[in-house]
Formats: sequence, C-alpha cells, structure tokens
Amino acid sequence: MPSKKSKRLSIFASLKRSVFDKFLKHKHQKNSITLEHNTIYVLPSSLGWYFIIVAILNFVMGINYQNNLILIMSYLMFVVIVLAVFMGYSNAKGLTVTFDKVLPSFSPQQPILKLNLHSNSICQSLSITYNNDLKASTHHDEISNKSISSSLPLPYETRGCYKLERIKIASNYPFGLVSVWSYLQVQTTTFVYPAHEYVLSDAHISSQDENTQNGMTKKSGTEEFDNLLIHQPEMGLSRISWKHFAKTKQLLVKDFVDFKATDALFDFNLMSGATEQRLSQLCYLVCEATEHNTPFMLKLPSKLISINTGQAHKQHCLECLSSFAGEKQ
Repeated sequence: MPSKKSKRLSIFASLKRSVFDKFLKHKHQKNSITLEHNTIYVLPSSLGWYFIIVAILNFVMGINYQNNLILIMSYLMFVVIVLAVFMGYSNAKGLTVTFDKVLPSFSPQQPILKLNLHSNSICQSLSITYNNDLKASTHHDEISNKSISSSLPLPYETRGCYKLERIKIASNYPFGLVSVWSYLQVQTTTFVYPAHEYVLSDAHISSQDENTQNGMTKKSGTEEFDNLLIHQPEMGLSRISWKHFAKTKQLLVKDFVDFKATDALFDFNLMSGATEQRLSQLCYLVCEATEHNTPFMLKLPSKLISINTGQAHKQHCLECLSSFAGEKQ
C-alpha cells in the first residue's frame, strides 16, 4: 500500500496541476508555441535571489555606515539584476517550439520525443525538460534563425501507454541570475512496446497449415536466399549481411524462403509463461510476420484483431499489446 508521504505528494501534484491548468487557461496545451509576452515567465534564479539579498545587505550597510562606495555598489547590483531580467526576456522572445513526433520504443528502451526549434534572433543557453525530470532533459547552447531538431528521452521503460506530460522550456541567460521559462503541453500519447522474447515452441495456429516451427508456418523448400531487407531496430544483429555492409555501408538483412509464412493466428492463450512473457512472445511474432509481409490475426483475451498486414497493422497490434491490462499469470 502507498505510504502517507506518497499520498500527500500525489495530492499535492494533482492540486498543482489543477491550479496550473486553471491559472494558465490551457494556453500551453497545443502542439506549437511561440514565446511572447503572455507565454514567458521571468523570475530571479536561486543565484539571482542570493545576488538580490547581497545587494540589499550592501544597501543597508551603506546607509548605516554612510559609505557612498558601498551604496554605489548596491545600486550597481540592482541595475545588473534589472538588466538581466530584460536581457533574459529578450533572449527567449520569439522562440518557436513545435512538437514533431514521438518515437515509441521496445521495453526497456525509452521513447524519444522530437521537437523543432526556431528563433528569428539568437537564443542562447536553452534547456528543455520533460515533467521537471532532470534525467529527461536536453540543452542547446545557441539557436539561430535556422530550424534545428531536438531529441528528448522520455523516462518510461516499462510496457504501457503514457500520456505526455508538460515540457518546460527554460533559460538562465544571462549570468544565471534569472530564470526565463515557458511550457508546452502536447495532447498525445506514446507507447512502450513489450520486450522481444524469442518463441522456442509452436506458438500460434496457422489458418492454412498446422505444421509450425518457432511460431511461424514454413513454406515447403530449403533455406534458399530470396532477397535483402533493410535492417529494422527490432531485428537481431545475427542476420545482418556484413559483406554487403562493407560494400554499401548499409545494414541489410538476408531473407530466406524458410523464414516466410502463410496466414497465421497469434493467440495469447497459446503462449507460455506469465502475462509479460506472453506479450513479449506475441510482440516478437508480430514483428517477424510484418518483416516478411505475412498476414496475421492477433487474439487477446478481450480483443480480436482481424487479419491484415503492413506497418499500420503492426503498429495497431503493438499498441494493443502495450496497453493490455490483463491479470498477471
């Protein structure tokens, strides 16, 4: 059971989110935002507050001891902090941050969020952080009038469907005395697909032939070379043709006749092991069938996905596997 401390943190996070949404009136909930006067927030940073405190102490000391030199120093410090506010605001103004896409991943790898950044003037020292998680952040020293792409790793490693949290765009330019920030709240979700687990035994029912091996129904014939395929992230390294890589500098995979299959049914109940193992085995079969353009059906305890083929069918099946909420077995 969750502790009282975790419950308090959860309640505080929910209250903070509701206040955030109400105060900002959803003006950050979009796929693209241009930093302007109504979307830029400026406050002294931690270093800036210490700087202000020292300036105040200098001012008080200068008055008490009637020392004009100390008073001038305090005035200069106040001028510096005011200049830092204006320079920080001008640095961020006009920056456009646009959501491009989010690349799903296979557990335990992390999904990647893609953003496009563009500024009509030079924007310096920009940090992009996902949901205030410093581990999920990236930094750009300078952004000019040329659009650049920014990649942000998302802190999700376990299988599931995740709604994207807010993205913080911040800068401590100049001198680190001020924090200038804004938010981007993208209304989309991302998936972490199950990890691959190679199927060692018959793992599905073929709609045309019951003779199966390693979860895939073979056509008659020997392991004759058929063609070359472009290597995909989910493919193993053992099938890469290194001879062709040396010639073309491309990762190509040899495809043999025996890897091809007839129409197949991948059934959750025919897999072995616990729930996560079964999902991992189904994930492997789905990727293998799509790689070889094999039509297949996917049967889950509460859902049946009709027979089809292609990348769209593969993505739909993987998303169903990712969001599967059955009981552990």
